[in-house]
This record gives sequence, structure tokens and C-alpha cells, in this order.
Amino acid sequence: MSIPESDPRACSRGARVNALARVPFFAGLDLDALHQVDARANMHGMEADEAVYLARHRAEHLYVVATGVVKLTGTSPDGTVVLLDVLGPGGFFGTLPALGGVTYAEDAWALTSGCLLSFTSDRFEAVLSGQPSVARAALVAIGQRLRVTQDRIERMASASAPARIASTLLTLAGRLGVDDGERVLIDVPLTREDLASLSGCAPETVSRSLAAWSRDGVVETGRRWVSLRRPEVLADLAGVPGAAGPDRRSCASADHDGPRGSRVPV
Repeated sequence: MSIPESDPRACSRGARVNALARVPFFAGLDLDALHQVDARANMHGMEADEAVYLARHRAEHLYVVATGVVKLTGTSPDGTVVLLDVLGPGGFFGTLPALGGVTYAEDAWALTSGCLLSFTSDRFEAVLSGQPSVARAALVAIGQRLRVTQDRIERMASASAPARIASTLLTLAGRLGVDDGERVLIDVPLTREDLASLSGCAPETVSRSLAAWSRDGVVETGRRWVSLRRPEVLADLAGVPGAAGPDRRSCASADHDGPRGSRVPV
């Protein structure tokens, strides 16, 4: 069954190629090479709250988000579900035996409706045959992701809760935010519990921090959206050199209106 272009599960060729160009190990390829990579990918529509894969299942696909938003979750020893990451267009997740993965390490869920590209082992090996530089770039990208995870663990062990929340908001703004010149809107259905899980603190702490920042004009909040009015304040609190500006190509679909009736385009 064909999917209308207006449906968020559809992804045009342009959307697919733009997403692939943002994947670290494809970023150095020219347009013709990106089109060749796109030809090797399978395309899948996803619905909000749908499981893409579950932890410990056999690793058979490397995924790239073309449109929409995906969340990665894990389960702690006491059975608590922990939000590990949130990925928008250009984000990659999953793994393949060729990249050192036998089973998936986390659960992957569609946070919004959208479109995914996937590579099986044979299709990814075909990409490597045609573009040998991708193999080294993929190993570097995976190594960087491991370092980011380690940095996050170290930050959670040493930084204050408000600093961790500020860092989380800046990261989400960089990946998913839309800048209208006055604010950076993160219009993604994340709950206070989700932000708390990403920041490694209690939901009550997130609520108190957001309320204080809202009073000071640093952020605005609504039902499952946050906009950053003064990201430089958050950057100073998080201890990063300057606010992380959003990639203006990042768009996240949502089934609700943002502040003042705005909606983030897909």
C-alpha cells in the first residue's frame, strides 16, 4: 500500500538523502554516493509507541531516522524503564554483526510517527564495497557514541541536577529543536519523567528547575513541549562553551500544538 506524501510515515527521496548526509559515517559522501547508499536501504513507516526492536533480540538491522523521533530505553536491575536517548532525523541506532553487535543492547520505540531507513548485513556490506571509506568512519562514529555515553555517566556522577537538566535540554535542542529567531522549540512528546531519566534525577527536580527557569524567562513549557528562550543561560549552567544551537534541518512531528498554536513541520 502506498503512503501519501502528507503522511508523516512517508519519506521522500530528498528527506532520505538529507537524513543519510547527517549520519556521521555517511557525512563525507557526495550526493551521488548518498543516492547509492539510499538505494541500498529499506524504508519503513513507524507509528507512535510502536516497538522498532527489543533488547536481547538478534541484531539484524542498522537503522537511520529519516523523519520522526525514536527513543531508546533500557531496564534497570530493579525493573525500572530508563530513557537512554532520543533520536531525530539523521540519528542512527541498532547494530549489525559486522559492527560488533550480536544482539540489541536496548529497546527502540517510535516516539512519534515517521519513517526509518534500515540496512541488513548484506545491504550494509554492499554499501561498504561501494564506499570503502564508510567502514572506518562507522567505527569512528561508534567509538564516539561510546565516548559520549561515558561522558554522560561521568557528568551524572559529578554535575548538579540543574546542570544535568540544562545539558539535556541543550542536547535535545541541538537534535530536534526549531529556531524561529526568538526561541528554540522542542516540540516532542517527552514527559517530565522522560527528562528526568535522561538527566539522571527525580521528576520533581525537573519540575522545580523548569518552573524556576520559566519564572526567569529562560524557558517556556507546555504539555510535552519546551522552548528555550535564553539557551545561553542553560549553557552557562551546564558548563558548555556557548549554547548549542539547533540544526535548523531538525524537525520533529507531534500530534499536538505547541505554544501559541505553532506546529513543527515534518
